[in-house]
Amino acid sequence: MKPLNFQNLLIASLLGFSTLFANSYPLVKAQSVKNVSFEVCFNSDTFVRPSPREYIKDKYVNYRGYRNISDVINSPNWKANILRYDSYYGVSGLTDIEIYSGVYYARVRDKNFATGLDKCSSKFAETNSSSAQTQVRLFSYKLKQIKWANNKYIFVVESRNSGLQILHYRKTRQDLASGKTTPIEVIDTKGRLLGRCEYDCQLKK
Repeated sequence: MKPLNFQNLLIASLLGFSTLFANSYPLVKAQSVKNVSFEVCFNSDTFVRPSPREYIKDKYVNYRGYRNISDVINSPNWKANILRYDSYYGVSGLTDIEIYSGVYYARVRDKNFATGLDKCSSKFAETNSSSAQTQVRLFSYKLKQIKWANNKYIFVVESRNSGLQILHYRKTRQDLASGKTTPIEVIDTKGRLLGRCEYDCQLKK
């Protein structure tokens, strides 16, 4: 391992994960590193996706015409640990998102769960008229921190056995100006890289 010079240490300190960023990532200028604040609008500690067998029997899924369960369980939404939305998806889009990610199974069985989801989606619709806000849905993970570095977002997450967390953050000025899809890199609280993605992330444990 190469010894860390002062610049490496400074950048690593700013990021808060010295080992990961000093040894695994290209150097970025210190002034380009910033914290991105976010607001958690929904959290369930107990949510788990149903089994395919349970899901295909769900009367609502059948009513909507999703009779081929393989279309659902093989979709990116079903397998993802993180789903990111840069613009509001509409009512119909929301229904598809929740069915394909397994969330609808809990929605139709828990009134409080459904109310929390609706409040979160309504807030996203109200605040995202200029597409400045992003919504993130995390399955079996909690987001602890967001960094903006080297033209990408770095999500610091904590693993858990179950759960669904939905949050919003405002895009950085650089992200808005780029007009492009900004990548995400996901690391755990020990600095281990879990994945790289754009809109749907299936993380390694």
